Amino acid sequence: MSDDPWKDIVPPTVVDAFKAKRVDPDLPWNFFWGRALDRKCLFVLAHSPESLPPGKLPNLKGIEITDNPRGAGVDRVLVFKLLDDTHRDIFERLCRDIVASASRAASEPEALALTLARTWRWHHLLRGGLDGKLSPEEQKGLAGELLVIERFLLQCLSPAEALNAWRGPLGSPKDFEIGRLCVEVKARRGAATPHIAISSADQLDTAGVDELYLHVVELDQAPAGTAQSFILTDLAVRLRDQMLRTDPGVSDGLDRLLVSAGFDWLDDYSDSRWVEGASRLFRVAEGFPRISSSLLPSGIDNVRYSISLQDCVPFLIDEGGLIEAVRARSNGGGA
Repeated sequence: MSDDPWKDIVPPTVVDAFKAKRVDPDLPWNFFWGRALDRKCLFVLAHSPESLPPGKLPNLKGIEITDNPRGAGVDRVLVFKLLDDTHRDIFERLCRDIVASASRAASEPEALALTLARTWRWHHLLRGGLDGKLSPEEQKGLAGELLVIERFLLQCLSPAEALNAWRGPLGSPKDFEIGRLCVEVKARRGAATPHIAISSADQLDTAGVDELYLHVVELDQAPAGTAQSFILTDLAVRLRDQMLRTDPGVSDGLDRLLVSAGFDWLDDYSDSRWVEGASRLFRVAEGFPRISSSLLPSGIDNVRYSISLQDCVPFLIDEGGLIEAVRARSNGGGA
């Protein structure tokens, strides 16, 4: 590791201020090493407000990540604050990894996207242990989203449009957003109790949405040699090849989203095979069993609940209905 980049930075004397020095004067993006009033180490990226992609910010243990106004100016600052100074060496590795990744960007929005994608990758790495691989539950969830891209979105959208619609890896409440049409994806074990877990009151909330669909697919782990079984990497390769045949330029965008979802091409998933079962599509409408954030009493937050699929049967529709709805949106109908 290089010399401590924070050792010569004197903390500020004003609340909500920080002292900083540029990480690399030759880099076009505004990365800084910094110190807060409480002497905590900071890593900062100054940016214009419109450059930050939508979605929640990554959550790293021991590191506070916020996006704040930059003084009285119109710029904003994405701030990484190390809460435990004993982890400074790991924090520096994270920061330098982010800078190396963002240095490939051709624009500030791309630099922000790469910064967040790399941070999400560290989020999964630190949570998953030394191998950094996705857990079986996370593999199942990502596979469900990739299947929706392959089976539905690429039937009526260009690869670039399909990737732009994929918001799940960026922390958005809905997995896919095509204008005011949204799709939430749930993958479940075929033999499990016929319920699905909903992780927030926003996932099935239709506020601000014209159409909301819930796609549920059964994915079960399978022994090696099981007919038609696959590993997560197989599915990612298949989707990438399908996209690149139409638009070779989407490779970087797909990789960034996969990294944000915790997937790395170098990870070995050969010991975790999956077999696909039945899938169902529901139209979330009035009367659908759900909790909506707009109906929660004041002070209630972080709601998690489960719904019975049996009670969703009246809202079951043919899966071709989603392709027709997305196609209508992409052709300008109801946009």
